[in-house]
Amino acid sequence: MKKFSNKEKTLLIKVNSIFSITEFNTFCSGKLKFFNAIIKPTVPFISIMIPVLFLNLTSCDTIDSNKVEPPPPLPDDAVLYLSMDGTKAGLWILNANTLELIDSMITAPGVPWTIEFSPDYSTWYSCWGRGANYSIYSCNVNPLFIRNSVPLQYAKTALVKSLDEKYLIAYGYKGIDIFERNSLSLIHSDTSSIFDSYSGLFTSQTKNRIYFGFVENREFVGFGIYSLDSMKLIETIRIFNSNNYPNLNDVDFVITPNDKFLFLSAWNWRGLGGFGSFFVIDLTIKKIIEEYRVGAFSKLSMSPDGQSVYISDPGGYLFNLPSSGKVWRYDVKNKTIRVLLNNLYNSDRITVAEDNRTLFITPDIAFDLQNGEKAWLVKVDAMNGKIIDYYPVSYDSTGFYTNNPRNVRMGKYIRSTKRR
Repeated sequence: MKKFSNKEKTLLIKVNSIFSITEFNTFCSGKLKFFNAIIKPTVPFISIMIPVLFLNLTSCDTIDSNKVEPPPPLPDDAVLYLSMDGTKAGLWILNANTLELIDSMITAPGVPWTIEFSPDYSTWYSCWGRGANYSIYSCNVNPLFIRNSVPLQYAKTALVKSLDEKYLIAYGYKGIDIFERNSLSLIHSDTSSIFDSYSGLFTSQTKNRIYFGFVENREFVGFGIYSLDSMKLIETIRIFNSNNYPNLNDVDFVITPNDKFLFLSAWNWRGLGGFGSFFVIDLTIKKIIEEYRVGAFSKLSMSPDGQSVYISDPGGYLFNLPSSGKVWRYDVKNKTIRVLLNNLYNSDRITVAEDNRTLFITPDIAFDLQNGEKAWLVKVDAMNGKIIDYYPVSYDSTGFYTNNPRNVRMGKYIRSTKRR
């Protein structure tokens, strides 16, 4: 049901005293708002219908992107942790304001795909390795070096941190391993509740638990909730069935800070083409409330305030599905979606700064910018969808680049760190 302003309501009351309105909508032209209505006289013996255009004296809430002031600088300690693959695979740290390289650490042949931090940002944690030989690492931030490492059971390629910051949960293949964060002591392993986590794990911001994609009889059906207090599965949320969503594959998901809404990107082969969907799921009633068409392998990122979800479109990776070039923004409060960028092809990972406005986006390999440059990362103002800076590709002596980003994460860089 459309919500009207007080001026619109007043006009409708006056019009309805003479006419009956059968259709009604508004549209904008410049800074003016118009009513477009189909009306008919309320006199019983007259049945003609008349299209009428009314001028509304309220203004349209449109944003002129050219008049938007640039975002203010981020805090001096704000940095980007860039997970890089290739000949110099490892972790690169960039200044979030200038995009200058501050420091880097080689981890080749492994790649630290996901990272977490200690509360004071003096330590970062990740998993990397090769083949079936992976370990979990505790590393110093400044300067960069490995403090401790522990071999993982099976190939756990990623991790998340618990809400109480006591645990690190490694996942990726054959269940989860739960470690005490400071010592990297193995606390618990579970290979029955959580098996292969395609869309990853997500830490609740209200309770000491994690969400994960739940698969039953080889079909993705919804989500599981795993308690880090009792160390067991406590609930399954069934959302999808194979009749309505056959062969659905989960890609990525995020959850609002209040645990009320879950946002999922997923894909399947509808019509022999990679079809991607963005689902809005109400966790209170455990139902889908919206579904939108996005990329086949879209990645998601939520703003720190929980009011925006940003959606990339990397294309189809090895499936050779084209990227639309779009990056979308979903407005959580108003439950609307719009295109933020139109020509950023193969966008992959997104991280949002604490100002809830500055975005950093990486490609699956490299961006081809309109100025002819190639970039491994772009900085975007979410207020107007404009690229305001970028981190260019580095070429070797033969004129080729042999690295590419795998992930990006906002963090802090403390100039002097203490061992913990």
